[in-house]
Amino acid sequence: MIDLYTTIIDRLQRSRAVLIVSHKQPDGDTAGASLALAHYLQQQSIAVTCFCVDTIGPTLTFLPGSNQLGPHHHAWNQPELDTVVVVDCGDLRHAGVQDVIAQKRSTITVINIDHHATNEQYGDINYVDANASSTCELVFRLLNSVQAIDKMSATCLLTGVITDTGSFSNLATTATAVDTAARLLTYGPNLDQISKRTLRHRPYATLKLWGRALQRLHDDPATGMVVTVLTYDDIVDCGADTEAVSGISNFLNSLDQAAHKAVLVLTQNEPGVIKGSLRTTNPLLDVAQFAKLYGGGGHHKAAGFTIKGTLQFTPHGYSITPIQS
Repeated sequence: MIDLYTTIIDRLQRSRAVLIVSHKQPDGDTAGASLALAHYLQQQSIAVTCFCVDTIGPTLTFLPGSNQLGPHHHAWNQPELDTVVVVDCGDLRHAGVQDVIAQKRSTITVINIDHHATNEQYGDINYVDANASSTCELVFRLLNSVQAIDKMSATCLLTGVITDTGSFSNLATTATAVDTAARLLTYGPNLDQISKRTLRHRPYATLKLWGRALQRLHDDPATGMVVTVLTYDDIVDCGADTEAVSGISNFLNSLDQAAHKAVLVLTQNEPGVIKGSLRTTNPLLDVAQFAKLYGGGGHHKAAGFTIKGTLQFTPHGYSITPIQS
């Protein structure tokens, strides 16, 4: 593994311009990993841009440098661009950059840093460990190998560990995750602020939307899962954003039923696009395999997929009307 760290660091240090790519609807792990890497590169006087097709949500604006992460499409046209680092993405579709990377493949080196079991190994350099709690844990190992951790990067990286382990409450919590967090805390990040902003912050619009999801929760005989539905109209009516949707799956994973079966949350954040979020605590179930059936992926106990269609809910149940490509 040390040789891999050396390979990645050497490639970054020889780069003229680096683009760090986060996945759509950035969470604490992809944002934290991106910003920590960017902080390191800026200290090395290497030009770097943090790209995401979506803007960062309000719960993550406390992260140092959070204003750097966003849809900076112009960065792909930099003549100096020679390295693209993709963080926390099992595939390039999850980041929405598969087409632009395919166009530039001959002129860039792609570094893939991820912890999803379904990762497609799409990089020229792949640093993938499905046993890691988070991508931020992997970035910690990488930056720690060159003693490049400080308070700013520790804040970003601890955020990823905290959010992906549910503050050390889910199955991603391992001995190495706890050890990584303990070592990061020695650099002085504000643990209370991280937990409050990412896990305990619940705006009114979020709770209003969650109320609808809880009201519709039911055992679905068609899938054998506990299912709930949030339509596009629900999100508009409640004045909620995509960040309000993202936490409901993790919350529902605490259901007693989740110990025996999976939880599926179907949401439509935008017209024509339906997202499925899957969670389970059953050691015998692998929800990533279900997600793969619909072109998605993820972890054994937390996965997701996206399909084209229209989601509707009535007192008699829900329906999905597919949209043909």
